[in-house]
Amino acid sequence: MKFTKTFSDTLDHCYAIMRLTDDDHDYIIVASEENQPCYAYDLNDNFKRITVWPDVGGTMTLVRIPGTMNFLATQRFYPGFNSAKCRIVKETFNGEGWDQSVVGDFPYVHRFDIIPHGEGLWFVGCSIANSKKNTDDWTDPGKVWVGDYNDQKEEVENLRALDIRLTKNHGYKNMDGYSLITSADGVFRLDYPTRDSDWMMTKFSNEETSDIASADINGDGHPEYLAIEGFHGPHIRIYDDRFESIYYSDPNSPFGHAIWGGSIGDKQYFIFGWRQGSQELELISSKDGEITTQTIDKQVGPSNVTVFSKDNELYLLSANREHNEVAIYHITDF
Repeated sequence: MKFTKTFSDTLDHCYAIMRLTDDDHDYIIVASEENQPCYAYDLNDNFKRITVWPDVGGTMTLVRIPGTMNFLATQRFYPGFNSAKCRIVKETFNGEGWDQSVVGDFPYVHRFDIIPHGEGLWFVGCSIANSKKNTDDWTDPGKVWVGDYNDQKEEVENLRALDIRLTKNHGYKNMDGYSLITSADGVFRLDYPTRDSDWMMTKFSNEETSDIASADINGDGHPEYLAIEGFHGPHIRIYDDRFESIYYSDPNSPFGHAIWGGSIGDKQYFIFGWRQGSQELELISSKDGEITTQTIDKQVGPSNVTVFSKDNELYLLSANREHNEVAIYHITDF
């Protein structure tokens, strides 16, 4: 497989990314984790750059409001993890750019999601801690917040914390029917409420996990799970669909962070990157039962990545944080 960089732009400490498209518009959104801009790049107009906001970054998560070109975003998740002033804003598309309104304050919320259901939108917010004396204080574990997002009022209603407390509550993955949440306490499955049951958390793994992705990389019809082990850890682990470990790496990927799983052509892969040491971005696949890797790029230190399709071609979007670079790679020969 070949990855050719076809677009590059400078954005200091670029972090959160998202594809945002409908029948008439097509953008990628990239936001900084520092007090820096959020940019939209118009894929229908030669990557024309639009400033969504000029500063007040600190953005960890971008979430599209279903059926619209509007989205929610965290801001002020700084300094470091001591982010008591974190908030969520709504960006409303006006045809040429986005207008901002503040949904509310959400201290320490690192990942969040809105989940469509028959009666509206659920809100899930994962705080990395509940309070902190300093950046390295983890004595007050984070919470999983749930509620109802009211888009007309632009606010979260019925907000409450589940009983469970999670230390270094960092990773989140929507699995289209349930969610996975990762922390120093392990990997948990979050089931959504039904008429007969409330929100429910089930533990899948005891291993300290920073982030997680899923893909059927061996083609057996069942998903595998790629986990970054340790908090921004130096290891990766791959689980089978029963969450039994089938691969564990040497500690050769310090500050593991970028993670994705999905289809490229007719096969599924993982993409993984880390932010220290060689700061590589790599493709992970399975062949004849063996895990194989291919280097995509070096010394870029990616924070988040995703694969997207445009005009029947495939591309990789990477926020190369340590290189202050928004990068798009054309994927061929797969």
